[in-house]
Amino acid sequence: MSGPYYFDLTEALISTSGKRTQYYGISRTVHEIGRETALLQDDIRFVVFSFGTEQFYEVIWHKREDGSVEFNLPKDIGQKWVRSYFGGNPILPLIFRILNRATIKRNKDNWLKHAGLLEPIRIESGTFFSAARPKLIVDMVRALRERGSTANIVPLLHDFMPLHDGATKRFRKLDRNFLADNRFLIEQASQILTNSNFTAKELQSFVDKGMLPKPSGRVRVVQLVHHCPDGTEASEISLPTEAYILTVALNLGRKNIEVVLEALRQLHASGKPVPQLVIAGSHRKRLRRYASRPEFNDIQDRLVFIDNPNQTDLVKLYKGALALVMPSKLEGWGLPAGEALWCGTPAVCSTAEALREVCGDLALYFEPDDAVELAMIINDLEEKVEFQRRIRQRISEAKSSLRTWHIVAREALGILGPVPRAKD
Repeated sequence: MSGPYYFDLTEALISTSGKRTQYYGISRTVHEIGRETALLQDDIRFVVFSFGTEQFYEVIWHKREDGSVEFNLPKDIGQKWVRSYFGGNPILPLIFRILNRATIKRNKDNWLKHAGLLEPIRIESGTFFSAARPKLIVDMVRALRERGSTANIVPLLHDFMPLHDGATKRFRKLDRNFLADNRFLIEQASQILTNSNFTAKELQSFVDKGMLPKPSGRVRVVQLVHHCPDGTEASEISLPTEAYILTVALNLGRKNIEVVLEALRQLHASGKPVPQLVIAGSHRKRLRRYASRPEFNDIQDRLVFIDNPNQTDLVKLYKGALALVMPSKLEGWGLPAGEALWCGTPAVCSTAEALREVCGDLALYFEPDDAVELAMIINDLEEKVEFQRRIRQRISEAKSSLRTWHIVAREALGILGPVPRAKD
C-alpha cells in the first residue's frame, strides 16, 4: 500500500481522558503498537480524531531516557462518544444528535480548551490504520469520506463477540449496531487485519452466514502478544500477604467470573484451603453485587478488589500470583493470559479456542462451566509444590518464543508497506 501512513491513536487518547489511564485490552493494544511503530519507521504520522470538532489532529512523540516512546496526548479532554451511525436508518442519527446536543457541545468545548496545542491534519490519501473499536473507526472513516479522502482504510479487528447469541447480557440493539458498524467497516476496508487466527475464522464464518459482507481485500492475521512491559509509574498498592489467584478485567457473562467464585466456594465447602482472589480491573458495581450474594458469604474475606491498577502494579500482581485465571467463554485473543506467561506465572484458562491460541501447551485448561475442575486445578497449584515448580519452569524455558509488541508492530507494518528496518 502507498504512503503516507497514518496511525490512529484515538483509543489511546480516550483512555487517558478520565481521572486515570485505563490501560487494558484495546487501549493497551493501540498504545503499545503505536510506541513500537514510532521506533520502527520514520514516515508514520500519528493522529487522533476529535468527536467534538470531527477533525483529525497530529500527535507528536518523543523518546524517553529509557528509550521508550511517549506521545503528547492531551489530558482531561473529556471526549464522550455519541453514536451517529445506524446502518441505513436516516432518522435515528438526527434524533440522537438532537438528544445529545449538550454532550456534543461539551466535547467541542473541552477539546478546544485542553487540546489546543494539537495541529489539525488533512488525510487526503495514503493509508489509514486503526486498531480502535469498530464504532469509533466508523465515525473516522465517514469523516474522511465526507471530506473526499481516498485513503486506504486498514482496521485491526479484535473480535465478533456481540454477534453471538447470549454472548452479552446487553442484547439486541447493541448487536444490531455492532453488526452495522462491522458491515460498513468491511465494505470500506482495503485490507483487514485480525488479532488472532480465531478472529479471522470468526470473520469468515459470519461472511459465510451472510451476516457480514465479503472483504474486498485480503484478511491477514497479526497475532497479539504475551509481552507485559514494566510500568514507569510509582507503585500504589501492596500485594496480599497470603497466596492469591489473580483475575484481570473480568466481568459477569462472557468473561465468566461466576465460575471462579463458584470454584472458591466449592473449595471452602470441601474443607480445602481457599486462596485469596484478587479481582483487578475497572470498578464494576454489578460484579460486586453478584460477589456479595449470600451463597458467597463464606469466601467474602478471600475477595480483594483492586480498581484500575497502573502498569507497575499490574506487573507486580502478575508476578506475585499463584496463577492467573481466565475463564472466558469467548475471546478474540486474551491479553491477560499471555501477560501472565510473560511474567512467569501459570495461566489457568478456559478451553476457549483463542486462549489455546495464546497459551498453547503452557497453560492449564478447564471447561468454562466446570467449577469443580477449576477448583481442583487451583488446589493442586496451591498444595503441590513440585507441580507448581514444573509449570513455572516450562513457562520460563519458553520465554524466548513468546510474542512481543515489537514483533506485532513489525508484522503489521510489513503488511501495510515495505518491511521496516529498526531505527538507530
